[in-house]
Amino acid sequence: MSTKTSTLMTWHKDERVDDGIMRHPTNSMTWKSFDELHPSFALDPCNVRLGLASDGFQPFRNSKTSHSIWPVVLIPYNLPPWLCMKQENFILSMIIPGPNGPGDAIDTYLQPLTEELKELWEVGIETYDASTKQNFKLHASLLWTINDFPAYGNLSGWSTKGKLACPCCKKDTSSIRLTNCKKQCFMGHRRYLPLSHKWRKETKAFDGNKEERAAPKICSGIEILDQVQNLEGIQLSKDPKKRKKISHEKRQDNWNKKSIFFELPYWKCLLLRHNLDVMHIENNICDNIMGTIMNVQGKTKDTIKTRLDLQEMNIRSELHPIQNGEKIEVPTACYT
Repeated sequence: MSTKTSTLMTWHKDERVDDGIMRHPTNSMTWKSFDELHPSFALDPCNVRLGLASDGFQPFRNSKTSHSIWPVVLIPYNLPPWLCMKQENFILSMIIPGPNGPGDAIDTYLQPLTEELKELWEVGIETYDASTKQNFKLHASLLWTINDFPAYGNLSGWSTKGKLACPCCKKDTSSIRLTNCKKQCFMGHRRYLPLSHKWRKETKAFDGNKEERAAPKICSGIEILDQVQNLEGIQLSKDPKKRKKISHEKRQDNWNKKSIFFELPYWKCLLLRHNLDVMHIENNICDNIMGTIMNVQGKTKDTIKTRLDLQEMNIRSELHPIQNGEKIEVPTACYT
Protein backbone atom coordinates (compact mmCIF):
# COMPACT_ATOMS: atom_id res chain seq x y z
CA MET A 1 0.00 0.00 0.00
CA SER A 2 1.39 3.42 -1.00
CA THR A 3 1.89 6.32 1.42
CA LYS A 4 -0.98 8.22 -0.22
CA THR A 5 -3.42 5.30 0.10
CA SER A 6 -2.30 4.64 3.67
CA THR A 7 -3.07 8.26 4.57
CA LEU A 8 -6.47 8.12 2.85
CA MET A 9 -7.43 5.09 4.96
CA THR A 10 -7.76 7.43 7.96
CA TRP A 11 -9.95 9.96 6.10
CA HIS A 12 -13.07 8.79 7.97
CA LYS A 13 -11.49 10.01 11.23
CA ASP A 14 -9.31 12.95 10.20
CA GLU A 15 -11.33 14.73 7.51
CA ARG A 16 -14.99 13.74 7.76
CA VAL A 17 -17.55 16.53 8.22
CA ASP A 18 -20.40 16.11 10.73
CA ASP A 19 -23.00 18.60 9.53
CA GLY A 20 -26.07 16.36 9.50
CA ILE A 21 -25.71 15.48 5.80
CA MET A 22 -25.24 11.84 4.76
CA ARG A 23 -22.17 11.86 2.53
CA HIS A 24 -20.46 8.66 3.63
CA PRO A 25 -21.24 5.62 5.84
CA THR A 26 -19.25 7.34 8.59
CA ASN A 27 -22.20 9.77 8.95
CA SER A 28 -24.64 6.91 9.58
CA MET A 29 -26.18 5.97 12.92
CA THR A 30 -24.81 2.44 12.54
CA TRP A 31 -21.22 3.69 12.32
CA LYS A 32 -21.61 6.05 15.28
CA SER A 33 -23.38 3.41 17.39
CA PHE A 34 -20.60 0.92 16.59
CA ASP A 35 -17.98 3.44 17.77
CA GLU A 36 -19.84 3.93 21.06
CA LEU A 37 -20.13 0.18 21.70
CA HIS A 38 -16.52 -0.59 20.70
CA PRO A 39 -14.39 2.44 21.71
CA SER A 40 -11.10 0.52 21.60
CA PHE A 41 -11.73 -0.40 17.95
CA ALA A 42 -12.80 3.17 17.10
CA LEU A 43 -9.70 4.61 18.79
CA ASP A 44 -7.40 3.47 15.96
CA PRO A 45 -8.51 5.06 12.63
CA CYS A 46 -6.43 2.50 10.72
CA ASN A 47 -8.87 -0.27 11.68
CA VAL A 48 -10.93 -1.20 8.63
CA ARG A 49 -14.74 -1.04 8.31
CA LEU A 50 -16.14 -3.30 5.59
CA GLY A 51 -19.37 -3.83 3.70
CA LEU A 52 -20.20 -7.10 1.91
CA ALA A 53 -22.08 -7.28 -1.40
CA SER A 54 -23.10 -10.41 -3.28
CA ASP A 55 -25.50 -11.33 -6.06
CA GLY A 56 -25.76 -13.82 -8.90
CA PHE A 57 -25.16 -12.99 -12.56
CA GLN A 58 -25.27 -14.79 -15.91
CA PRO A 59 -21.67 -15.02 -17.20
CA PHE A 60 -22.70 -16.14 -20.69
CA ARG A 61 -24.53 -13.14 -22.11
CA ASN A 62 -25.89 -14.80 -25.25
CA SER A 63 -26.51 -18.25 -23.78
CA LYS A 64 -30.02 -19.64 -23.34
CA THR A 65 -28.75 -21.91 -20.57
CA SER A 66 -29.47 -20.70 -17.05
CA HIS A 67 -26.22 -20.29 -15.15
CA SER A 68 -25.63 -18.26 -11.99
CA ILE A 69 -22.25 -17.26 -10.54
CA TRP A 70 -22.06 -15.32 -7.26
CA PRO A 71 -19.07 -13.03 -6.57
CA VAL A 72 -18.66 -11.94 -2.93
CA VAL A 73 -17.17 -8.45 -2.76
CA LEU A 74 -15.89 -6.50 0.26
CA ILE A 75 -15.96 -2.68 0.24
CA PRO A 76 -13.52 -0.79 2.53
CA TYR A 77 -15.33 2.24 3.96
CA ASN A 78 -12.27 3.92 5.49
CA LEU A 79 -11.63 5.66 2.17
CA PRO A 80 -13.33 8.96 1.25
CA PRO A 81 -16.66 8.79 -0.64
CA TRP A 82 -15.07 9.50 -4.03
CA LEU A 83 -12.77 6.49 -3.62
CA CYS A 84 -14.51 3.82 -1.51
CA MET A 85 -16.91 2.98 -4.38
CA LYS A 86 -14.22 2.83 -7.06
CA GLN A 87 -13.92 -0.63 -8.60
CA GLU A 88 -10.16 -0.77 -8.06
CA ASN A 89 -10.72 -0.53 -4.30
CA PHE A 90 -13.16 -3.45 -4.11
CA ILE A 91 -11.91 -6.73 -2.67
CA LEU A 92 -13.13 -9.85 -4.49
CA SER A 93 -13.02 -12.30 -1.60
CA MET A 94 -14.48 -15.31 -3.43
CA ILE A 95 -16.57 -16.51 -6.37
CA ILE A 96 -19.33 -19.04 -5.68
CA PRO A 97 -19.58 -21.28 -8.77
CA GLY A 98 -22.79 -22.19 -10.62
CA PRO A 99 -24.71 -23.44 -12.39
CA ASN A 100 -27.30 -22.76 -9.68
CA GLY A 101 -27.40 -20.09 -7.00
CA PRO A 102 -26.29 -21.16 -3.50
CA GLY A 103 -29.59 -20.27 -1.79
CA ASP A 104 -29.48 -20.61 1.99
CA ALA A 105 -26.36 -22.78 1.60
CA ILE A 106 -24.38 -19.60 0.89
CA ASP A 107 -23.29 -19.81 4.56
CA THR A 108 -21.23 -22.90 3.70
CA TYR A 109 -19.22 -20.89 1.17
CA LEU A 110 -18.94 -17.90 3.51
CA GLN A 111 -17.49 -19.92 6.39
CA PRO A 112 -13.77 -19.32 5.54
CA LEU A 113 -14.44 -15.59 5.11
CA THR A 114 -16.36 -15.43 8.38
CA GLU A 115 -13.50 -17.15 10.22
CA GLU A 116 -11.02 -14.62 8.79
CA LEU A 117 -13.27 -11.71 9.78
CA LYS A 118 -13.55 -13.16 13.27
CA GLU A 119 -9.77 -13.46 13.51
CA LEU A 120 -9.31 -9.90 12.25
CA TRP A 121 -11.67 -8.68 14.96
CA GLU A 122 -10.33 -10.69 17.90
CA VAL A 123 -6.62 -11.08 17.09
CA GLY A 124 -5.78 -8.70 14.26
CA ILE A 125 -2.85 -8.93 11.89
CA GLU A 126 0.58 -7.28 11.94
CA THR A 127 0.58 -4.57 9.25
CA TYR A 128 3.04 -1.94 8.00
CA ASP A 129 1.78 1.66 7.80
CA ALA A 130 3.57 3.36 4.90
CA SER A 131 2.55 6.86 6.06
CA THR A 132 4.06 6.55 9.57
CA LYS A 133 6.64 3.89 8.63
CA GLN A 134 5.64 1.79 11.62
CA ASN A 135 4.07 -1.60 12.19
CA PHE A 136 0.69 -1.81 13.90
CA LYS A 137 -2.01 -4.36 14.71
CA LEU A 138 -4.76 -4.07 12.09
CA HIS A 139 -8.30 -5.06 13.06
CA ALA A 140 -11.41 -5.14 10.85
CA SER A 141 -15.18 -5.30 11.24
CA LEU A 142 -18.08 -6.05 8.89
CA LEU A 143 -20.77 -3.38 9.21
CA TRP A 144 -23.47 -4.78 6.90
CA THR A 145 -24.36 -6.59 3.69
CA ILE A 146 -25.78 -5.09 0.47
CA ASN A 147 -28.07 -7.21 -1.71
CA ASP A 148 -31.22 -7.36 -3.77
CA PHE A 149 -34.35 -8.72 -2.09
CA PRO A 150 -33.89 -12.48 -2.85
CA ALA A 151 -30.22 -12.43 -1.80
CA TYR A 152 -31.25 -10.52 1.35
CA GLY A 153 -33.18 -13.64 2.35
CA ASN A 154 -30.22 -15.94 1.65
CA LEU A 155 -27.82 -13.92 3.81
CA SER A 156 -30.12 -12.87 6.64
CA GLY A 157 -31.90 -16.23 7.01
CA TRP A 158 -35.38 -14.65 6.88
CA SER A 159 -37.25 -15.94 3.82
CA THR A 160 -38.33 -13.06 1.57
CA LYS A 161 -41.18 -15.11 0.13
CA GLY A 162 -44.72 -15.81 1.29
CA LYS A 163 -47.13 -13.91 3.51
CA LEU A 164 -44.43 -12.86 6.03
CA ALA A 165 -41.87 -11.80 3.43
CA CYS A 166 -41.02 -8.39 4.91
CA PRO A 167 -37.74 -8.77 6.87
CA CYS A 168 -38.44 -5.57 8.83
CA CYS A 169 -42.08 -6.16 9.86
CA LYS A 170 -41.46 -9.91 10.31
CA LYS A 171 -44.44 -11.45 12.20
CA ASP A 172 -46.35 -8.16 11.90
CA THR A 173 -46.21 -8.17 8.09
CA SER A 174 -49.56 -7.04 6.68
CA SER A 175 -50.37 -8.99 3.51
CA ILE A 176 -53.26 -10.57 1.61
CA ARG A 177 -53.42 -13.17 -1.14
CA LEU A 178 -54.84 -11.90 -4.44
CA THR A 179 -56.99 -14.79 -5.63
CA ASN A 180 -57.06 -13.77 -9.30
CA CYS A 181 -53.43 -12.68 -9.77
CA LYS A 182 -52.23 -15.54 -7.53
CA LYS A 183 -49.79 -13.16 -5.85
CA GLN A 184 -49.11 -11.92 -2.36
CA CYS A 185 -49.97 -8.25 -1.85
CA PHE A 186 -48.29 -6.34 0.98
CA MET A 187 -50.38 -3.68 2.66
CA GLY A 188 -50.32 -1.54 5.78
CA HIS A 189 -47.58 0.88 4.78
CA ARG A 190 -49.50 3.75 6.39
CA ARG A 191 -48.56 2.28 9.78
CA TYR A 192 -45.22 4.05 9.43
CA LEU A 193 -46.85 7.48 9.12
CA PRO A 194 -47.28 9.74 12.19
CA LEU A 195 -50.45 8.86 14.13
CA SER A 196 -51.96 12.24 13.25
CA HIS A 197 -51.23 12.02 9.50
CA LYS A 198 -54.29 12.71 7.32
CA TRP A 199 -53.63 9.71 5.06
CA ARG A 200 -54.33 7.36 7.98
CA LYS A 201 -58.01 8.38 7.83
CA GLU A 202 -58.18 8.20 4.02
CA THR A 203 -60.09 5.15 2.78
CA LYS A 204 -60.88 5.61 -0.91
CA ALA A 205 -57.28 6.15 -2.02
CA PHE A 206 -56.04 3.03 -0.22
CA ASP A 207 -57.60 -0.30 0.82
CA GLY A 208 -60.96 1.03 1.96
CA ASN A 209 -60.02 1.06 5.65
CA LYS A 210 -58.69 3.58 8.13
CA GLU A 211 -55.24 2.82 9.52
CA GLU A 212 -55.03 3.08 13.31
CA ARG A 213 -52.19 0.64 13.99
CA ALA A 214 -48.75 1.75 15.13
CA ALA A 215 -45.63 0.93 13.15
CA PRO A 216 -44.23 -2.60 13.70
CA LYS A 217 -41.41 -2.86 16.22
CA ILE A 218 -38.01 -3.44 14.64
CA CYS A 219 -36.28 -6.44 16.23
CA SER A 220 -32.80 -5.91 17.64
CA GLY A 221 -29.96 -8.28 16.82
CA ILE A 222 -30.21 -9.81 20.30
CA GLU A 223 -33.94 -10.51 19.81
CA ILE A 224 -33.27 -12.06 16.40
CA LEU A 225 -30.51 -14.23 17.86
CA ASP A 226 -32.97 -15.50 20.45
CA GLN A 227 -35.51 -16.35 17.71
CA VAL A 228 -33.06 -18.41 15.63
CA GLN A 229 -31.17 -20.24 18.38
CA ASN A 230 -33.05 -23.49 17.71
CA LEU A 231 -32.06 -23.32 14.01
CA GLU A 232 -28.34 -23.52 14.74
CA GLY A 233 -26.60 -26.48 13.14
CA ILE A 234 -29.29 -27.38 10.58
CA GLN A 235 -27.96 -28.88 7.35
CA LEU A 236 -27.65 -26.34 4.53
CA SER A 237 -27.43 -27.67 0.99
CA LYS A 238 -28.18 -26.58 -2.58
CA ASP A 239 -29.70 -30.05 -3.10
CA PRO A 240 -33.39 -29.92 -2.02
CA LYS A 241 -33.24 -33.63 -1.12
CA LYS A 242 -30.48 -33.02 1.44
CA ARG A 243 -31.81 -29.73 2.75
CA LYS A 244 -33.90 -29.80 5.91
CA LYS A 245 -37.34 -28.33 5.31
CA ILE A 246 -38.35 -25.69 7.86
CA SER A 247 -42.08 -25.36 8.53
CA HIS A 248 -42.92 -21.67 8.70
CA GLU A 249 -46.49 -22.52 9.71
CA LYS A 250 -45.31 -24.38 12.82
CA ARG A 251 -42.72 -21.75 13.70
CA GLN A 252 -45.11 -18.89 12.88
CA ASP A 253 -42.26 -16.93 11.33
CA ASN A 254 -40.14 -16.97 8.15
CA TRP A 255 -36.75 -17.97 9.57
CA ASN A 256 -34.93 -20.60 7.50
CA LYS A 257 -31.64 -20.60 9.37
CA LYS A 258 -29.36 -18.78 11.77
CA SER A 259 -27.13 -16.54 9.66
CA ILE A 260 -23.43 -17.39 9.78
CA PHE A 261 -22.69 -13.71 10.43
CA PHE A 262 -23.93 -14.15 14.00
CA GLU A 263 -20.61 -15.94 14.60
CA LEU A 264 -19.05 -12.47 14.51
CA PRO A 265 -19.05 -11.25 18.15
CA TYR A 266 -20.35 -7.78 17.28
CA TRP A 267 -23.01 -8.75 14.68
CA LYS A 268 -25.91 -8.89 17.14
CA CYS A 269 -25.15 -5.33 18.32
CA LEU A 270 -25.30 -3.67 14.89
CA LEU A 271 -28.18 -1.26 14.25
CA LEU A 272 -28.40 -2.22 10.57
CA ARG A 273 -27.16 -5.59 9.40
CA HIS A 274 -28.57 -5.84 5.88
CA ASN A 275 -29.11 -3.22 3.16
CA LEU A 276 -31.22 -3.47 0.01
CA ASP A 277 -29.60 -2.62 -3.31
CA VAL A 278 -31.41 0.54 -4.46
CA MET A 279 -30.41 0.01 -8.09
CA HIS A 280 -32.45 -3.19 -8.41
CA ILE A 281 -35.48 -1.71 -6.66
CA GLU A 282 -35.50 1.53 -8.67
CA ASN A 283 -35.07 -0.37 -11.93
CA ASN A 284 -37.94 -2.77 -11.19
CA ILE A 285 -40.30 -0.04 -9.98
CA CYS A 286 -39.53 2.13 -13.01
CA ASP A 287 -40.13 -0.80 -15.38
CA ASN A 288 -43.48 -1.56 -13.73
CA ILE A 289 -44.66 2.06 -13.72
CA MET A 290 -43.63 2.76 -17.31
CA GLY A 291 -44.95 -0.59 -18.52
CA THR A 292 -48.33 0.16 -16.93
CA ILE A 293 -48.59 3.81 -18.04
CA MET A 294 -47.57 2.98 -21.62
CA ASN A 295 -49.69 -0.21 -21.58
CA VAL A 296 -46.77 -2.31 -22.78
CA GLN A 297 -47.98 -5.83 -23.51
CA GLY A 298 -46.48 -8.31 -21.08
CA LYS A 299 -45.16 -5.56 -18.79
CA THR A 300 -48.29 -3.68 -17.72
CA LYS A 301 -49.62 -4.48 -14.26
CA ASP A 302 -53.13 -3.29 -15.20
CA THR A 303 -54.76 -6.52 -16.37
CA ILE A 304 -58.22 -8.05 -16.16
CA LYS A 305 -57.02 -10.12 -13.20
CA THR A 306 -55.93 -7.04 -11.24
CA ARG A 307 -59.31 -5.40 -11.96
CA LEU A 308 -61.10 -8.50 -10.65
CA ASP A 309 -58.97 -8.35 -7.50
CA LEU A 310 -59.99 -4.71 -7.00
CA GLN A 311 -63.61 -5.79 -7.33
CA GLU A 312 -63.12 -8.60 -4.83
CA MET A 313 -61.49 -6.18 -2.36
CA ASN A 314 -64.41 -3.79 -2.90
CA ILE A 315 -62.19 -0.78 -3.65
CA ARG A 316 -61.84 1.55 -6.65
CA SER A 317 -65.35 0.81 -7.97
CA GLU A 318 -64.75 3.04 -11.01
CA LEU A 319 -62.13 0.53 -12.21
CA HIS A 320 -64.20 -2.62 -11.79
CA PRO A 321 -64.73 -4.65 -14.99
CA ILE A 322 -68.21 -4.37 -16.55
CA GLN A 323 -70.03 -7.39 -17.96
CA ASN A 324 -71.55 -6.42 -21.33
CA GLY A 325 -73.24 -9.51 -22.69
CA GLU A 326 -70.55 -12.07 -23.39
CA LYS A 327 -67.81 -9.44 -23.28
CA ILE A 328 -66.06 -7.86 -20.32
CA GLU A 329 -65.31 -4.16 -20.63
CA VAL A 330 -62.45 -2.65 -18.68
CA PRO A 331 -62.93 1.05 -17.78
CA THR A 332 -60.07 3.36 -18.71
CA ALA A 333 -57.84 4.20 -15.76
CA CYS A 334 -57.15 7.83 -14.86
CA TYR A 335 -53.43 7.57 -15.66
CA THR A 336 -54.19 6.90 -19.35
